[in-house]
Amino acid sequence: MSWLLNRNILLKLGAAAVLLAVFMTVNQAYRISLRDSQFLNGWVLVAVMAGMLLLTFRKQLSTLPLGRVRHWLQVHYYLGFLTIGVFLVHTHLRFPNAPLEWLLWILFVLVSASGCVGGFLARIVPVRLEGRGDRVLFERIPVLRAQIADEAETLALASLEDGSSVSLANVYQRELGRFFARPRYVFAHLRQSSLPISRIMGELQSIERYLDGKGKERLERMRQLVRAKNDLDFQYANGGLLKLWLFVHVPPTYALILAILAHVVVAYAFSSGIA
Repeated sequence: MSWLLNRNILLKLGAAAVLLAVFMTVNQAYRISLRDSQFLNGWVLVAVMAGMLLLTFRKQLSTLPLGRVRHWLQVHYYLGFLTIGVFLVHTHLRFPNAPLEWLLWILFVLVSASGCVGGFLARIVPVRLEGRGDRVLFERIPVLRAQIADEAETLALASLEDGSSVSLANVYQRELGRFFARPRYVFAHLRQSSLPISRIMGELQSIERYLDGKGKERLERMRQLVRAKNDLDFQYANGGLLKLWLFVHVPPTYALILAILAHVVVAYAFSSGIA
């Protein structure tokens, strides 16, 4: 839980709290003037969420001099925390009582919760990946994995020439073939556990004394390939986590936008529309 005490997190929460206090002051003044504050805080909620969507357009216009994406991301966080507060004011801290309102409530909670999770992942995943050397484009991982697997298979076949009953080919058939064939140990990589790769390295170490000079050269190359494949799997697991998060966060966001538009139409259709 130490990340909750992070200075940047506290700064975002503090800035959002100040903005929320200003909003609530204006909202209360609006109510005192005997006007319907629901329309005011509703449109404020729409405006703040529209501001959050600007991050998406900024990413699409990366070639234009519109400031760094990380600065836009900071604003996105500030507005995100503010949106939660405005939403609670708008709903009066009550559960909805109509199907459309339930849909809005569920989508908003899903988007907000996944956004908070995404903020956490955005802090830890890049640090993890940078700690494992050069980052690889996620879409290139299958290509690189296939190249490593081909070389590993070639080494295993060549090891049959060693003439030993305990050869690299035996270990490849028993363990390494499956390891190189597809991503392995995803959950271990997410936990940053080195136990699976240590076990594989132990298997390779156990046959070293049976090999001659040429066999040991192949064994050392196999170790290098195992490490390279393991690093790719690490990037695949953590990069895939971000991809999964986008799948959870982005589609509900667009569904929420459509539900908000429907809510605005219904709200004005069944009221005078005079704020």
